[in-house]
Amino acid sequence: MNIYNRITHIKNIVLFIGLISIAVNAQHYTDFEFYDTAPANTRRTMQNNANAVFRQIHEAHFNGRQSITLSGTNATQDAIDNIRSLWNTSQFYCQVPDLMRQVLRMPNGGWQVRNIPVFFVAGATPEERNLGIVMEFTAAGLINDIYIALPEHQYEDFFRGATGVTDLRRRQLIVDFVENFRTAYNRKDLPLIEQVFSNDALIITGKVVRSHGDSPNPMGVSVEYVTHNKATYIEGLRRVFQRNAWLNINFEEIEVMMHPGNPNVYGVTLKQHWNASNYSDVGWLFLMIDFRDENNPLIWVRTWQPPEVPKNDVFGLDNFRINR
Repeated sequence: MNIYNRITHIKNIVLFIGLISIAVNAQHYTDFEFYDTAPANTRRTMQNNANAVFRQIHEAHFNGRQSITLSGTNATQDAIDNIRSLWNTSQFYCQVPDLMRQVLRMPNGGWQVRNIPVFFVAGATPEERNLGIVMEFTAAGLINDIYIALPEHQYEDFFRGATGVTDLRRRQLIVDFVENFRTAYNRKDLPLIEQVFSNDALIITGKVVRSHGDSPNPMGVSVEYVTHNKATYIEGLRRVFQRNAWLNINFEEIEVMMHPGNPNVYGVTLKQHWNASNYSDVGWLFLMIDFRDENNPLIWVRTWQPPEVPKNDVFGLDNFRINR
């Protein structure tokens, strides 16, 4: 083989390898199609922005890049920051090549697309890695946020028992709040967590104490509770985030109740599964949330109790008195 033929042969090999690489990566792109509710031109904008953002996510993951290149023409700066934070905690990508989803109208005038299946690289079990996410869009179709969705059956349960239009709207806000609250832990978003807690928040954690020997309750189980203020809770959480390479928080058995004496206050009770790179636990979580400012809801009370506590004995609205 002369030198010219050898160079041509090498070029052909390089071109062939490049074509294979392009073909392999192309198999991982997701083509979004949205329907209903939003005007056709807005849906097209939303589709284009979703395709562009997930193309960058896929290319970063499958090419081994440690960062994502995102453009302000497809997403707001807040969305870009949140996507990067979630990516830094655990890379993810959509496993479906063609995805058709309904567009939902949001109370703030924007749009939402739910249940986009993604695979997270970090996680202890397949259930923790295969999750759905929500994409929120501005009224004009720009991606405004991406966060982890509740399973569809839990989402539907949120709206059962709604007593009217206002309660229905509030429950939609609660869904968004709970999903964002959960995702904030997954992406270690300490500023957002600090923001959603009232400065006067009451935070209670419980631990199981097992009795032995001559105690009044030998071999029995009791629960000791410790009260924290916002500052000590946030500082403890900061240390937890630093010690764990990744976190994955899941919620189940979610119940929502409006306060009987104050329609601006809701209680949310759920079972929380906390899984992190060096620690896991399960327990009952209760949140008392103030929705007087619907754009900035605040947590007044957060309690955590171990799973040994019967569900009927889990803290709720009846255990706390509102003085404001």
